[in-house]
Amino acid sequence: MAERKNYLLNVSGVKAIAKLAPPAKRKRYSDGDSLHLVHDPKGSLYWVMTYRYQSDKDIKPKQKTFHIGTYRSSKQDVDTVFKPDVSLKQARTERDRAKALLAEGIDPAIDKNKHKNSVEQKDLFNVIAQSYINDKSDTTPKNVQKLQTYLDKHVAPHIGDYPIQAITAQDVIKTGLAVQTYFEQQGKLTTDTAHKSVAFITSVFEYAINTLGYDIINVAYGRSKALRTHKAERMKAIEQHQFSELLRNIDNYGKDNPNGHLQTVAGMQLMTLCFVRTKELRFFEWSEIDYHKNVWRIPAAKMKMRQDHIIPLSPQAMAIIERMRPLTEQTGYVFYNFERSQPYSEVWFNQALKRMGYTGDPYPKMTGHGFRQLASTGLYELQFNDNLIEIQLAHLEQSSVKKRYDLSAHLAERQMMMNKWANHLDDLRAGKAVSFDLLTPDELAKEMDSRNEQATDIALHDKDILIKSLQAQGVSPELLAQLAKQL
Repeated sequence: MAERKNYLLNVSGVKAIAKLAPPAKRKRYSDGDSLHLVHDPKGSLYWVMTYRYQSDKDIKPKQKTFHIGTYRSSKQDVDTVFKPDVSLKQARTERDRAKALLAEGIDPAIDKNKHKNSVEQKDLFNVIAQSYINDKSDTTPKNVQKLQTYLDKHVAPHIGDYPIQAITAQDVIKTGLAVQTYFEQQGKLTTDTAHKSVAFITSVFEYAINTLGYDIINVAYGRSKALRTHKAERMKAIEQHQFSELLRNIDNYGKDNPNGHLQTVAGMQLMTLCFVRTKELRFFEWSEIDYHKNVWRIPAAKMKMRQDHIIPLSPQAMAIIERMRPLTEQTGYVFYNFERSQPYSEVWFNQALKRMGYTGDPYPKMTGHGFRQLASTGLYELQFNDNLIEIQLAHLEQSSVKKRYDLSAHLAERQMMMNKWANHLDDLRAGKAVSFDLLTPDELAKEMDSRNEQATDIALHDKDILIKSLQAQGVSPELLAQLAKQL
């Protein structure tokens, strides 16, 4: 048997390999005695040692690879000042140490994992993640606080003290599952925070690779797929046939609860009419009301979908808003908690609903978000167009073209829908029987013709106002003619 040759590589030879173009496929250069220099298609070079090891669980020895370290990252230039991360001499020394461990029956890869903390402080995931968060300081304070919470509460307890190079895909999966289990034990069957925690880890890896220059693979990418799936829990809301009683209970809230704020009654009444998200109502500002059109214009920054949203205000809604003017106009907000000198908190409606008994006894459980669910179901039962309903609920993402359409014809239709919804709630409050039986084809055609006539009248009126306004601003007759044609 031929004697195995060792020390096949030399310093200048390895440097020459580093200057070569990346190969199409991963290529290995042997130094002998199980040590290899691997040239990756992405351009990096790293040292590995091949060996065979049989653990207590193995029937026979298995072929394994021990990663010693990087010679050159893909971003490094091999010039006169180039210095390898792990030189040929260092790689040989580390190979010899690994072989000594094997002689003692110790797997060098397992031994390396046991010493994950014996690295430079700057390589720890905690340190890199904190640097990533600091780099996001130009975003909103709320976003920075969320990232800090993901790190401190959910991620750091599991992999915070690991060097980022040593973190494996399984480490990421175990972290995500641990976060999920934590919430499951509290009865919260949701994957939201677990998914966001894994996404945070993914972002930190991207930051380490793209900004800090780490020559590592983003092992966190795609690991959210390993989380347990849960069916989204339906938000707590009463059924449609219980809506009329809820409306009456809201009207009587101030009488039945001496400490109940007038604003709380008005807020819940307005929520039934406008069915916005509770946050949007809590931060409703007087400056957002367009009295010319009788609409509430919510800027994109306040919206979940980050798009401007318009709520046509029925006469009933305007009456409620105007009741608040003497009380809150000087604050800038339509609803304002004077006890805390700030807008109401997110528990505002939920606490009021609990005081009214919507806790499961005597009434079914109900949350502030439930008003949106009630409105959605009710509007569908009133046979309004599904796109119209979804736009009003701010569920649809709208292109710039679609937005222009919604601000013209659709807005007129939405105005009619909101007025009819307000009248429908008045009927429910008064105990008037409401029939949701399907219309006959003739009845449906007659109803739609009536709605279309109203929509056309409103749209033409808005078109006339727009054309006159642009004409007063000096827009050319040719351009106005083209615009009139499009509208």
